[in-house]
Amino acid sequence: MEDLKLIADQLRKPAGEFAGKVADKMSIGNRPLYDLALQAMEIKENDLILEIGFGGGEHFKDFLTRVENVQIRGIDYSEDMVERASANNGNFIDSGLLKLFLGNSNSLPFKDEAFDKVFCNMVVYFWEDPAEHLKEIRRVLKPGGKFYTGMRSRESMLDLPFTKYGFNLYTETGWRSILEENEFSVQGSTHKTDPVLKEGEEEIQLESIFITSEKSNE
Repeated sequence: MEDLKLIADQLRKPAGEFAGKVADKMSIGNRPLYDLALQAMEIKENDLILEIGFGGGEHFKDFLTRVENVQIRGIDYSEDMVERASANNGNFIDSGLLKLFLGNSNSLPFKDEAFDKVFCNMVVYFWEDPAEHLKEIRRVLKPGGKFYTGMRSRESMLDLPFTKYGFNLYTETGWRSILEENEFSVQGSTHKTDPVLKEGEEEIQLESIFITSEKSNE
């Protein structure tokens, strides 16, 4: 039980001697979600994008090289992940295309209506009060800006035993309702059946879901 809680705590906030291994596993495990993000976000020239909870940041190059003059800001509340992602992306940081911040999405250090798009993958499980995070996301989005949620189906997440410890799991319908309650208009979703993962002796197959929503009119 203690090992499962440790895994859950590290996935919430990688830190210490385990941070590197956790980041490596997240990078591999969340690749299907980033593939869906690249497919669904319709990144355009001159977009300014915010990612919440970027982990090791190995994926940034895929977003920053997709079209010209895209800029990304990232925020993560793990100091270890900010350091790791900074080390992995020194060239993009030096060019000014990427800036990374230590902090939490319920208090974003950005001005009002700054971003064209905001996205997060596997982060909403750790928001104790989603409304306070969604309020901040609405604040920093431009009028008509898009918010994208990457998650896994609740049914498939229940196959992972550590999700009993501190994970707030959602069905797609449940999360859509929360978005709408917080003044986001849900526009659709894309799905992907992930490759099989091995957890000890078990084989687990997650279902990735990437939900597109838009900041509703004031």
